[in-house]
Amino acid sequence: MHNKDKAEKILEDYNDVFADIYNVLVFGKTYIKEDGLKPGATESIYKADSGGLNEQRRDILKNYQNQNLAICSLGIENQSDVDDYMPLRIMGYDFATYQGYLKNKKTLLPTITIVLNFSDKRWNKPKTLHGMLQLPEELKPYVADYPISVYDVAFLEDDVIERFSSDFKLVAKYLKKRRLGKIEDLAQDRQRIKHVEAVLDLFRVFTKDERYENLLTGNIKYMAKKGEDVSMCIVLDTIEQRGIEKGISQGRLGLLKKLVVNGKITMEEAAEEMEVTASELQEMFAKFNIEFV
Repeated sequence: MHNKDKAEKILEDYNDVFADIYNVLVFGKTYIKEDGLKPGATESIYKADSGGLNEQRRDILKNYQNQNLAICSLGIENQSDVDDYMPLRIMGYDFATYQGYLKNKKTLLPTITIVLNFSDKRWNKPKTLHGMLQLPEELKPYVADYPISVYDVAFLEDDVIERFSSDFKLVAKYLKKRRLGKIEDLAQDRQRIKHVEAVLDLFRVFTKDERYENLLTGNIKYMAKKGEDVSMCIVLDTIEQRGIEKGISQGRLGLLKKLVVNGKITMEEAAEEMEVTASELQEMFAKFNIEFV
């Protein structure tokens, strides 16, 4: 869970990605300019019932300025699982932001917080404070409500996804294709990935597939460092090729192991065949879980 939260936050913290998310999902137009976004305070301290001090931390908060005029505070909360109490949590985060303005004697600015649901299930829990309460109808007019905005990323319509211009477009495509079992559709996607490491790390934690992390130690890392275009097309091609190479290596090692066990060749001869030392060959056997019994 924490790895997912971290991977999501690293990508979204880039101003181009953050602005893109808000412009497409919230405003429906280019309202937020990335150069006007400044980091906001994500930590706040509150007094607990026990009398002690507790800390609460929101995922991402940015303050937006336009021509030196402070306009608003914008937050994003990421969820990998549906949370029963999200309206209450968002209430707490937003209040802490307003309280921060009061404590520092600053002008109060509007605060907006959106929730991005990264799970493969639609949000099916309350999106309002009223929805969380056992609230008699006659009391509703007197109990302040607190609605929240939740976006199911894996269920976004294709035309909405196409309106993104940052790496988040690829993330939204990936999550939707993954939900539908059609990741192979991205093999022809040539959109340039700007924040390569952040995107691949996010894919790694969602799929638990270490091949995405391993890509950053080889050709993909070299391409990104040189400023060459890296796309999902290249990423999936590289993963497929490495899978083929792994299969060939594993099959060849299995054959050599059989020959050594049957006394046909020595370990040294097997190592020579693989063009490695005997100790390196032992490491290769261990890597592919090939044991001598």
